[in-house]
Amino acid sequence: MSTTVFPPLRRDRRVHGWIMSAAVSQAGDMAWFVGLAWSAAQVTTPAGAGLVMGIGALPKALVLLYGGALADRFDGRRTMILANLARIVVLVVASIVVAVWGLSLAVLLTVAVVFGAVDALYTPASGTLPRRMVRSEDLVKLSAGSQLAQRLAIFAGAPLGGLLVAHGGLVTVMIADAASFAVIAVALAFLVKPRLPQPVSTGRSIRADLRDGFAYLKRDGRARTLVIAFSGLNLFVGPVLAVGLVQRTHVAGWGSAWFGWFEACSGIAAAAGAVVAMRWKPTDLARSGLLVLVVQAAGCAMIGVVPKYGVFVAMAMIGCTAGIASAQLSAAFQQSVDPAYLGRSFSIVNLSDEAIMPLAMTGFGALISVSSIPVACVLVGVLFATLVLWAAVRVNR
Repeated sequence: MSTTVFPPLRRDRRVHGWIMSAAVSQAGDMAWFVGLAWSAAQVTTPAGAGLVMGIGALPKALVLLYGGALADRFDGRRTMILANLARIVVLVVASIVVAVWGLSLAVLLTVAVVFGAVDALYTPASGTLPRRMVRSEDLVKLSAGSQLAQRLAIFAGAPLGGLLVAHGGLVTVMIADAASFAVIAVALAFLVKPRLPQPVSTGRSIRADLRDGFAYLKRDGRARTLVIAFSGLNLFVGPVLAVGLVQRTHVAGWGSAWFGWFEACSGIAAAAGAVVAMRWKPTDLARSGLLVLVVQAAGCAMIGVVPKYGVFVAMAMIGCTAGIASAQLSAAFQQSVDPAYLGRSFSIVNLSDEAIMPLAMTGFGALISVSSIPVACVLVGVLFATLVLWAAVRVNR
C-alpha cells in the first residue's frame, strides 16, 4: 500500500507556489477594490457608490451555501480554477465595454454582482484544499504563512490600485486584476496539486447535500462549536473597527491621519502575530486560539475608553491576537471538521460575514446612538469574550 510523502514545509514548492500565487491574487483584488471605489465615486452619487461597493454581498450570500455543497461534491481545485477563469472573462469583457462605450454605473453594478456570485463558488472550494496539501501538524504554519503573505499583498495592492486608476483608469486596474487571477489559475493547474484525495458527498442532489451538511453539524459537537464561534468572531470585531474606531477618532477630533496610523498598527501587529503562530505549538489549537481572543475582546472594549496613545495598544492587541488566533483556529477547523463536509462548513461561516455583517454594523451604530461610544465598545467586548469563553469550554466536550 502506497504512503503519501509530504516534504518539509520549508521545501514544499507546491505550498510555496500556492501561498505566493494567492498573495498575487490578493494584491490584484485590493487594487480592484480601490479602483472600483474611486471609479464609482466619479460616475455616480455617494449613495450609488455605496450600492456599487455593497451589492456584491447579496449574490454572494445567496450562492454561498450552494457553493459549499458544490465544493464537497466536485473537486475543489478544479472549481477554484474555473472560478478564476470566470473572473478573467468578466474583467476582460468589462474592460472592452468600458474602452468602447465608456464607464457607467450599470457596468460597475453588473461586474460587482457577477464577482460576488463567482466568489461564492471560489471561497468554499479554497477551504477544502489545505487538508489535502500538508501534514496535519503543518496546518498552523501554512495558515500563518498565507496570512502573512496576504497582509503584505494588501499593503502593496492598495497603493498599486490608486496608482493604476489615476494613470490608466479602471481598464488598467481590470487588466492588472485579471492578470493576478491568471497567475493563481496557472499555479492551481500546474503546480498546486493536492496530495490527498477529496472525499465527495454522496447525496442525490445539492439540496440533499445541504441537509446532510446541517445534520452533520448537529451531531458533531466540536465542529458545531467551531462553526458557531467562527461565525460570530468577525461580527464583534468588524463593527468595532469599521464603526467604533472611526467614530472615536472623529468625535475626539484626532483627525483622519491618526485613524490611518491606528489601522497600520493593527496590520503590523497582525503580521507579527502570524510569525508567532508559526513558532507556537499549543497542545490544543482550538482552545488556545479561542482563549487568545479574550485579549482581542479586551482590545475592542479599550478602543472606546482609552486615550489616544492607548488606542495604539488596543489595536496592537487586536492585530497580534488576530494573527495568532486565525492561524490556530483555521488549523483546528481543518483538523476537526470531517473532510467530506469542509466546503459546506466553510460556506456557513462565510455566510455570517456576508449576510449578517451589514446588520451587525448597523446595530452597532444604533447602539452608539442610543448610548455612547464607550458603552457600545465595552458591551461588545464583554459579549465577544463571553462567546469565546463559551466556545473554549465546549469545544472538547
